[in-house]
Amino acid sequence: MTNTVIKTTKTSLMAVIAYAIGALVLFTVPVSDPNPATAAAEARVELDRNSIVRALLWMRTSGEYEALCRQTFNVALEQVRNEMKAKKQRKPAAVIMDLDETVLDNSGYSFFLLRNRLKHHETHWHNWNREHPEQVSLVPGARQFIKAVENEGVRIVFVSNRSNALRDTTRKILLRLDLATEAELADPTAMKLLLRQDTSNKQSRRDTIAARYDVIALLGDNLNDFADAFRSPAVNSIEDRRAAVRSHAEKWGAHWFVLPNPIYGYWTRYIDWQKTEQYFERPNR
Repeated sequence: MTNTVIKTTKTSLMAVIAYAIGALVLFTVPVSDPNPATAAAEARVELDRNSIVRALLWMRTSGEYEALCRQTFNVALEQVRNEMKAKKQRKPAAVIMDLDETVLDNSGYSFFLLRNRLKHHETHWHNWNREHPEQVSLVPGARQFIKAVENEGVRIVFVSNRSNALRDTTRKILLRLDLATEAELADPTAMKLLLRQDTSNKQSRRDTIAARYDVIALLGDNLNDFADAFRSPAVNSIEDRRAAVRSHAEKWGAHWFVLPNPIYGYWTRYIDWQKTEQYFERPNR
């Protein structure tokens, strides 16, 4: 029995060692530079990488992520139905939806960047979409929400900051995922897919939609998907963004609906990534 225990212990120990070596190979850059500042910078890069891995795993595996997405879509659908029952619309009703991380799950792109030790760049993004469109999937509950809203007689309009250079690729993705028809996407007057042209500011596109439709709900993963009030120069700090959220408190869950995205977004622009400790040394609210 003792020999069995020893063998089992040795086997378990070897498995742990093998796992640890594998993890180091995957996530650690060898520190060859003796300069302490360089070593610290490399350690910070690896900490950032590991943080992104955890966020990606949460999105790809956790029931909590799916629950949050479905919860958001359920509440939004209930509000849309209530609006349609009230019949307050003077024009045809529409719902505006962002695409990436609101309807389309692009976590495969983030994994591609990690695996190849790359930083996000528009060229990488375009190439990945064109070469791996099959890896673009759906945010949980997105298709069901879209179909249910359309069954209410409400127009779904996608307002995305994907470049117009990706229009054909995006069209094919939407068709494959049964999110739009060929006729809608081919008709420039149908106002189904509004991509980024000269600016990432979505307000002018929202205004164009509002001229034809009563917009009864907006869904996105970024505050800029909802109003210009969340963009610079209106906001220029973490505190500004939070204050702007509070100033529109009555709209969240009633007219505006946010999907979770811990990977990227405008929020990252306001973080001092060299001094992240400061954000844990103060109250969260």
